Amino acid sequence: MPAKRGLPASMGVLLAAMMPFAIRAQQPASTPSDRLNLTLKEAVQLGLKQNPQRLIASLHTAESARTGQIARSTLLPQAALAADGALSQYNLQSVEAIHPRQAAGPFQYIQAGPVFSQTIINLPLIRGYQIGREGVRQATAEETVTREDVVSAVVVQYLLVLRAMATRDAAQARVDLAQRLFNQASELQRTGIGLNIDTVRANVELLNERQNLIDAETLTRTTKYVLAELLDLPKEQEIDVADRLDFFDLPAMDRDELVSRALRVRPEIRALQSEQKIAALQHKSAAEQRLPDLHFSGFWFYQGQHFNDGIPAYTYELSMEFPLFTGGRIHAEAERAKLEEQRVAESRRQVEAQIVREVKSAYDELTAARSAVDVANQGFALANEEVAQAQRRFQAGVTTNVEVITAQDALARASDNQIGALYRFNESRAALARALGEVENTYAK
Repeated sequence: MPAKRGLPASMGVLLAAMMPFAIRAQQPASTPSDRLNLTLKEAVQLGLKQNPQRLIASLHTAESARTGQIARSTLLPQAALAADGALSQYNLQSVEAIHPRQAAGPFQYIQAGPVFSQTIINLPLIRGYQIGREGVRQATAEETVTREDVVSAVVVQYLLVLRAMATRDAAQARVDLAQRLFNQASELQRTGIGLNIDTVRANVELLNERQNLIDAETLTRTTKYVLAELLDLPKEQEIDVADRLDFFDLPAMDRDELVSRALRVRPEIRALQSEQKIAALQHKSAAEQRLPDLHFSGFWFYQGQHFNDGIPAYTYELSMEFPLFTGGRIHAEAERAKLEEQRVAESRRQVEAQIVREVKSAYDELTAARSAVDVANQGFALANEEVAQAQRRFQAGVTTNVEVITAQDALARASDNQIGALYRFNESRAALARALGEVENTYAK
């Protein structure tokens, strides 16, 4: 099938080429108020807005941001207001060896004022802040992965709806054709030219096509239910699609360049990069527990027996803690963090291999689908011509309607092949966009 439009073959226009021109927008039809009529772009945007998986990923990103703020707060000065008062009495024998027992007190005191503290040197806390900051980047990348998955799922399901609708329309057209051929056979039998067996054959074919239409209508409804679930629509909301399957030629693309591009921009790689940095920081944090911890704290109180007889009282304290023996805990934590680094590195190698496979497979499938569309269109045209010729031969009494029934079956296969080729073409384009990490940019913008 010739291209409907020409596009330059440079990679600079790859994103423009990946835009969903393979879906032909139709003018929105008037629908009841309880039905939602969506184009593919509108369906994708609605899915990104309402899909529960996307919302959960967004909440996880927000949680990571709050975790990073908590980790940062431990490095900042801490201040509070404190106040207390007490009435106390105790036995002097508890502090002095005296006889007989003698009470001290009762006495009372009050004190109020600010207390403060500041971490001066604590490398594990600094690493915790760095880990929290990198965790936000990782959560953002993982949210992008979820968004890509949601868009891909909506696009594929929308295409399944389009395929089901095309199958239904083709089945309806075959029912109409079978009805005309049955009427023709009945008329020829009535005039004495045709045979009863021809009428029976035509009637059997008509009933078969009606059964196929029933199945196609059911499939159309059930695929819409799945799309409504992905979009998180209310249970009473009915959905219609405003586009149709179509073919649009694409520029030439270099497979190796696509693979390199995917390995750079896929959000899964960005998430693993952040995970690798977090594992390295955790390793450093575990090892740096052997270093001293320097801490400053203190208070300034108004202190006295009553509110009207107090004087200022304060303490400024600089403390340092240096671990000598921890029972092997620090060494074990450092080794555990090292193993985590190795695990993340292996996971990245596995994901990179998966990305290479996905890009190559999507590229090959798209290449094959482009050729399959052309072949399927030619087959469909020839099948229509075969039906027309068989119908004329039967009308002229040259042959029985066996040829007509055979041509009808060939037309049904050719129609299914054409619909399947168009679906695979659009689906493989969406798969390549997902493999490149660009499915949201392609279908939602």
